[in-house]
Amino acid sequence: MKKLYALLIILIVAYVGINFFAGNINFIGGNETTAIDNANSGNQGNGSFPQLQNFTQNKINDSAVSYQDSNYNMTIHTQMLDNNNNISDIVKGLDQSKYTSSQTIDQNGVTTYFFYSEGSETYGADIFFNKNNQNYMISGSNITYENSDYFINHCKNIIDSISSNQDSNGLSRW
Repeated sequence: MKKLYALLIILIVAYVGINFFAGNINFIGGNETTAIDNANSGNQGNGSFPQLQNFTQNKINDSAVSYQDSNYNMTIHTQMLDNNNNISDIVKGLDQSKYTSSQTIDQNGVTTYFFYSEGSETYGADIFFNKNNQNYMISGSNITYENSDYFINHCKNIIDSISSNQDSNGLSRW
C-alpha cells in the first residue's frame, strides 16, 4: 500500500511540474482563465509584440509578454489567445459578474472589447481584440485613476502596433 501512495505522490508532483513548465499557470491574475490557450492547442497566428517607449518588455513565452514602467508602477500584460474561437465568442463566454463596466470600441478598424473591474482608488482592465487573424488579450491591474489615460493610450498603441510583419519588430508605421 505504501508503494501506491508513493506512486500517487510522484504522479501528482509530475503533473504539477509539467503544468508549471507548460505555462498552465495564470501569471497575470486576470479573470479570463477560460479564454486563454495556455497549452498552445489553438493555431497561433504570426503576430509579434511591439516595443513600448518608457516600458521594459519581458517575454513570458512565445505567446505572452509583459511591459513594465517603474515610473508609474504599471505593468501591462499582453498575450495571444486561442484562435479556434471568434473573439466575440470569447468575450461572450466571460463571467460578466467579475466586471463593473465594459465598452466596445473601434480602434483604427479593430473591434476592441474593454472590461473594467473598478475599485475606489484603482481599477483593473481586460482588453480583447483580434488583429491579423490572431486573438489577443491585454490586461492590467491596480491602475490608479490618475494614470488611466497613460494606461489606455499605451494599450491602444499596442493594438495599433501589433503587426504580422516579423521584420518590423511588431511596429507599424504611423
